[in-house]
Amino acid sequence: MKEKMKNEIEKIVKNSTIFLTIYIFTIEIMFKLLTNTFTWNYSLIRILISSLILAIIINSLLIFVKNTKVKKIILIAIASLIAIYALAQLGFYNYLGNYTSLNTSSQLGKVTSYISDYIHSFKYRYYTLFLPLLVYIVYVITKKEESKYLRYRHIPVLLITLIISYLITLSADFMQNKFQYVSNEDLFLNPSLPNVAVNQFGVSVFGILDVKSKLTNQGQVSNIVDEEINYEREIDDEEITELIKSEKDSTMNSLNKYFFSRKITEKNDYTGKFKGKNVILILLESVNNVMINEEYFPTLYKLYNEGLTFTNNYSPRNNCSTGNNEFSALTSLFTINNTCTANEYRQNTYYESIFNLFKKEGYKANSFHNYTEKYYYRNAIHNSLGSKYYGVEELEIPYDNRYEEWPSDVELMEKAFEIFKDNKNYITYMATVTTHQPYQKSSEYGDMYLDKFKDLEVSKEVKRYLSKMTVLDKAMQRLLELLEESGELEDTVLVMFGDHYPYGLKTSDLQKLFDYDLEERKEIERTPFIIYNSETKGQKFEQYTTYINILPTLANLFDLDYDPRLYMGEDLFSSDYSNIAIFADGSWQSPYAYYDAEKSSLTYINDEYKYTDEEIMKINKEINSKISMSNLAIQKNYFGYLDEKLNKKNQEQENGSIDNKKPKKSS
Repeated sequence: MKEKMKNEIEKIVKNSTIFLTIYIFTIEIMFKLLTNTFTWNYSLIRILISSLILAIIINSLLIFVKNTKVKKIILIAIASLIAIYALAQLGFYNYLGNYTSLNTSSQLGKVTSYISDYIHSFKYRYYTLFLPLLVYIVYVITKKEESKYLRYRHIPVLLITLIISYLITLSADFMQNKFQYVSNEDLFLNPSLPNVAVNQFGVSVFGILDVKSKLTNQGQVSNIVDEEINYEREIDDEEITELIKSEKDSTMNSLNKYFFSRKITEKNDYTGKFKGKNVILILLESVNNVMINEEYFPTLYKLYNEGLTFTNNYSPRNNCSTGNNEFSALTSLFTINNTCTANEYRQNTYYESIFNLFKKEGYKANSFHNYTEKYYYRNAIHNSLGSKYYGVEELEIPYDNRYEEWPSDVELMEKAFEIFKDNKNYITYMATVTTHQPYQKSSEYGDMYLDKFKDLEVSKEVKRYLSKMTVLDKAMQRLLELLEESGELEDTVLVMFGDHYPYGLKTSDLQKLFDYDLEERKEIERTPFIIYNSETKGQKFEQYTTYINILPTLANLFDLDYDPRLYMGEDLFSSDYSNIAIFADGSWQSPYAYYDAEKSSLTYINDEYKYTDEEIMKINKEINSKISMSNLAIQKNYFGYLDEKLNKKNQEQENGSIDNKKPKKSS
């Protein structure tokens, strides 16, 4: 029996192990080349070692399969799975800018509606991933017995040696990029940043780590970042100091110390500019800077040029881009990169949300969206954020269950206005939908204005998008008309931002509408951010920003009672604004340079300023702190905890139990 087992092992681990290693490693290298993330660095050694480990394990496990044909079928199936998974992730990377994760599995059934657009977005060169697979299949089918092979007793020793070597690569200083702000050890335990994890470990190992994190729920854990505490500030923190001293939960106290040791931004010339006015915050679905066209979209063009407009605004894509980016705009917190955060944590409470800030000033908060709960549980989410939500059914807007038929944004404006117009002071949130993909299929609004663009030398898909954009433009025109007719235009501020660029379109097709390179850095994710009031003179601002800064900027403009330390964004008009746009994977862009978190590399945009290594590492550390602690706060429902603790102390104060003063919210 022992001799028979020995012979089986010898047959399996012959040169087929080496060939399988070459196959896996080739897929990994091609994947990097196709995603344009290939660099000569030590991660290639790590990926080569993991390819060999996987090959040995796969071939060794096949000793339990006696039938040669079945063994070959299994090998071909495994090799095919590796190639198909790599192709799928390549498609997601191209389509969404991120790699998909099992931690967003709640969305998988829903995105089947996207399948035709998703596949259509594939570039032909992506299918070259199947060339190594074809070679490997031919090898497996024609493989003959060979005279030389590894002896079975060598396999455990070799495997253990390789595993130890691999683990060393995770911690060895020379294999850690000094600019990478998440260590490879932490990333291996918790691949919460898929883009960085794939770059460091390869797509195959990421798939395994993703399954492991899902099964062990490690995908829902963030690192605690300890910061040096500085209590010297112009704010009365007696209650917070008391809370930090008495709190026994180390995780919650780490969050307390982190948030309340952060900088308090001072007031500035823009503080209170719109104090007392109503505000309508509008998420523009799939809108990028193509809207800046007076001929095609006169209303959007008007708003862009007559508002306070930020020309270097970005809407970073991530898993569940619309829901997560909406959530970040309303809370100024970074969502969990590999999770549909808004859905997953919809029962959390956020007393510091933008709705609750305005409600403290006596405003009425309402939210409107002209579609169902199919993708995001907005009814629960917005309730947790402090706003009353109206979906397409409550608004009585006709809609179709077919994916390509989205409702009219014109009707959204009209129906919503009838509800919020009679409120004395209001903050209204609206998420549009007409411009949503698909653009490959014929649809009512995708075809409605095609003739308008018949002479434009772009694809049919782009023309359908522009047709839908025309509907949005008319919707914004209708909103302005309604406000003017009611006499509320002067007393209302419109705040508009794009949730993401129209990723149902190929970049090469979109490029024809732009005079800057969409493939360069993160330029594809450049979107509008406009603050408009009819009484305010239009201005352009060049600060680098994202939706994370919307809340604190509005809080300052409306002179709300808020604590700047509780937000990961900053007031864009602050004199010490950091002037950096932070992307979902930890990449960032400033006026001087672009840092690619996947490659841990810096590319300069101009020669105006050069960062030192220390400055780069400091920026990365700060970004890591913001993302990690923001994620942890969401996971632990920290703001629900904080609200409860402070309310309890305030109640004790009212009852005369303590003599502490409520902390000031800003200086």
